Amino acid sequence: MATVRFSKELQDAILNNARIVFNKQREDADNNRPSDEWGDKIYNTLFGEHTAVLNAVPPYFFNMVDKIKVEHIGTLPVNLEFKLNSKRPMPHEFPDTELAKKSGYYGNDIHLKDNLTWGEFHADVTRWKQSIKAVEEKRTAFIMQVKKIIEAHATLAPALKVWPPLWDLVPENYKEKHREVKEREKKEVSLEGVDLSSLTSIVVANKLTR
Repeated sequence: MATVRFSKELQDAILNNARIVFNKQREDADNNRPSDEWGDKIYNTLFGEHTAVLNAVPPYFFNMVDKIKVEHIGTLPVNLEFKLNSKRPMPHEFPDTELAKKSGYYGNDIHLKDNLTWGEFHADVTRWKQSIKAVEEKRTAFIMQVKKIIEAHATLAPALKVWPPLWDLVPENYKEKHREVKEREKKEVSLEGVDLSSLTSIVVANKLTR
């Protein structure tokens, strides 16, 4: 009977499944973005003093918007849209002030300037971006250690003996093939730097959250 070898196809499939393990965490981090409450806060900060005048002018003199998009705050990329509680007038020519300027030539995208007025918003965006970065760093570390395990073995069976949860990352067609195989060769390998307990806890946690 043929042995299930770690072909490039199998290795790539396992590493792709290792990446997928963190999809839910990444989705949760993405969704934990700054809330839409910032939309009205930003709008009111920029145009609050002009509210009476803006509301007195017929709407067709303005772009009436129900959301605003912040491209940057200082040098920090944001690229988020925030819904407003109601449609609000947006000047055709966005003023360039110490607080903000128009981003680009079209649309109502805003570039908030590096100003203490936006301190809380900057902190919230930074919190969001750091949470995404933390997930990506854990994903990368997990993939690299799984990669060490599969590269340390020529075939699947001995790798499974070293770290049984690898089974959850193996594609079904290779599992079927493995079930037909009896591994005869036993070879000691070195997995220095691989934390098997940590890898196992990640895979188990992923199964429990599916």
